[in-house]
Amino acid sequence: MAEEGYTIGERYRLLTQIGEGGMSRVYLALDTVLNKQWAAKEIKHVEDPAQRELIVKSLVTEANMIKRFDHPAIPRIVDIIDEEGTLYVIMDYVEGRTLAEILELEGPQSEEKVVDWALQLLDALEYLHQRKPPVIYRDMKPANVMLKPNGLVELIDFGIAREYREDGSSTTAAIGDTVQLGTRGFAPPEQYGGSGQTDARTDVYALGATMYNLVTGKNPSDPPYTMAPIRQVRPELSAGLERIIAKATQANPDDRYQGCAEMAYDLAHYREEDDQHKATLRRTWHGFVGLVAAACVSLAVGIGGTVGYNVTLNSNYDYWMNIAEQSSDKEEASEAYVRAAAIKPGEVDPYLGLCQIYRADLDFSAEEERQIREALLPHISELEQSPQWGEMAFSIGKLYWYNYGVNDAAENADELDAGRASRIRAASQWMHNAADAPGFENAELAQVYADIADFNTDIVPLINEGSDAGMYGPYYERLSALVDVMSNEDNEVMRLEVANLTLDACRTYSRKFRADGVSDLELLDLCDRAQALAEDTQPTTELLDDERTQALASVNPARQAVNDAYVDVEA
Repeated sequence: MAEEGYTIGERYRLLTQIGEGGMSRVYLALDTVLNKQWAAKEIKHVEDPAQRELIVKSLVTEANMIKRFDHPAIPRIVDIIDEEGTLYVIMDYVEGRTLAEILELEGPQSEEKVVDWALQLLDALEYLHQRKPPVIYRDMKPANVMLKPNGLVELIDFGIAREYREDGSSTTAAIGDTVQLGTRGFAPPEQYGGSGQTDARTDVYALGATMYNLVTGKNPSDPPYTMAPIRQVRPELSAGLERIIAKATQANPDDRYQGCAEMAYDLAHYREEDDQHKATLRRTWHGFVGLVAAACVSLAVGIGGTVGYNVTLNSNYDYWMNIAEQSSDKEEASEAYVRAAAIKPGEVDPYLGLCQIYRADLDFSAEEERQIREALLPHISELEQSPQWGEMAFSIGKLYWYNYGVNDAAENADELDAGRASRIRAASQWMHNAADAPGFENAELAQVYADIADFNTDIVPLINEGSDAGMYGPYYERLSALVDVMSNEDNEVMRLEVANLTLDACRTYSRKFRADGVSDLELLDLCDRAQALAEDTQPTTELLDDERTQALASVNPARQAVNDAYVDVEA
């Protein structure tokens, strides 16, 4: 047993023990490289070499299976370490309590809570079942479901999951892939009786048994392993939920729900007890499925789940938006916004959410740019029809202008200026899109940005050609307008960026401004206003402090350049 404070793999420092099972202990561990917390599962030492080899094989198989998954209800395994004969599995740390712990402390749960949890679990199971080949979880029970503080659930143990193949062969993380795996009572008869191979309906049964346990408090793994109708235990429960659990837990797989989407549909309507109304809904549903099939859009996993009618939560736009807005994990929130965008391609809110996340750390990285471009480019035509198209384009434009690659190494002022020019060029098209968007309230400001971007993109070739005359007067007007806008802006990044851009322009093009009729007093006033932007900014990071220092150091050279440009040489 490792002591708290011990570092494994020269990287993961064990902070405290947070759980223990028959074969393992679980610690909260700090990644000293990434400064991130993980869960470290310590596999108890086994002396028998043959048994140890089986355990290692099981862990590696489980890790290789899970690392291919991309779903917010499925934790990641990131490392496996052999530390002096003791194995450690490093995985996502999931904060919260298992549903088994909640049941033990609070007793039977409300059907509303259980239905919500079940819908989330159906979403995760459907994701697994739709993989190629399908993955059967096979160990659904309250002890293997973690409820996080934000109300979302997560599966925490894939030890006996298997890949399903029609010929009955499988790849499994279990030691010895026999059918008698899982927890009796929660596992269906075929998982114990050898009456057929496990498939998606196996997980349907186990989820039904899990729901039974949660709403009644009765453990189906206690002999005689039977489940009475839930209203015999709690008469206040609904008939609709009773029917769903009874159908899910039929002994014969052919009598159960044949998939998670079908069960999720009934759960979403479990209070509609009128059989005639339910029959009408089913006819409507089957008609919808037929239309979808005719259009070659089946109930299948798109980005992480079922796409089509809002049957499972994976195809529920609001579900993914709620995950994104509630999550404190940047990666989880980003992925949720991408999933929401895939479900409703014409909605701009997911992209606005992504912009907000990317802007939070002041650095819009190349990987983040790839993520948002891959999400939105296939749907540009739909997005252009949205009333919020201008707002989205403006947000993306500002993201490029102020945040794109700002943390890339820059050793001097010239490199900082080069990075600024690159960001402005990248923002140009988005600013033009925003300026041209019908009804966009900030279209005039977007046009200011677009014109400045055009100037910075075109000016060098025009200078080389000697055809730049007449461009500097309008450029001064645009810079002046932008400085005025920034005087009422609280964003430190934007204020300092505009201050540096303006002072650099005054220093570089002062003679050009004079030739286009801009007076020295106008330019000096512009320098003063840019200086005020920088002086009134209180940097909160080292990067911003460097930007402020650069801006203030540029004030006197800019003013001197203006004064020099307006000296009458003949006099």
